[in-house]
Amino acid sequence: MLVMEIYRSIQGEGSLIGVPTTFVRFFACNLRCSWCDTKYSWSVREGGSWETLSPQTVAERVAALGARHVVLTGGEPTLQKELPQLATLLKAQGHHLTVETNATIFPALALPLIDLWSLSPKLPSAGSGANYLRHPIIEQFLHSLAPTQQQWKFVVRDDHDEQALRTLLEAHPLFRERRLPIILQPEGDAALPDYPAALAWLAERVRDPFWDHYNVRVLPQLHVLIWGRRRLV
Repeated sequence: MLVMEIYRSIQGEGSLIGVPTTFVRFFACNLRCSWCDTKYSWSVREGGSWETLSPQTVAERVAALGARHVVLTGGEPTLQKELPQLATLLKAQGHHLTVETNATIFPALALPLIDLWSLSPKLPSAGSGANYLRHPIIEQFLHSLAPTQQQWKFVVRDDHDEQALRTLLEAHPLFRERRLPIILQPEGDAALPDYPAALAWLAERVRDPFWDHYNVRVLPQLHVLIWGRRRLV
């Protein structure tokens, strides 16, 4: 497994925001999002480096850090072929597992081993083209996961993103029918100069009656508010 870093912090995003967590960051990604805040996780030019570790070694290093909650992230963690083996080891150690994914790859073998899939399809500000938004894969996740096993996290930078998100949700009725958790967060670089204003902009958007039919919430990136763009925190 191509492992960049293993460290303990708090979860900065989503429904488990603030929870003490160990992060395992893998190298490699199949997307090149324009506003990516971890370009080093897919680009050597951006400072990326990694160790090749066995799932057993990763599990041992995670255990040494002590946190019950573990996030497998990247890059794109579903590119790691030994993800199911690692998940099996971590579950045997009693960990709660979250995978943060761009929802472009459907990892069938890993699916039942993960407590929470944090799925983040990309909206237009991230990039364009068929690779960035794969509706058949989104549909597979929607139908295969229990409602408690999924959260959908969307980075919304502007009006164009929000309209694209509405179109996406309407194309997949299960979001509405199952009241699946939807999290909207500002795009970090655009938000950093005035983060409260960026949150207020999203808060105004979800006052629209369209959102009354969805289980939506607006949340910050807590780690960005605390530490800015520092790594390993």
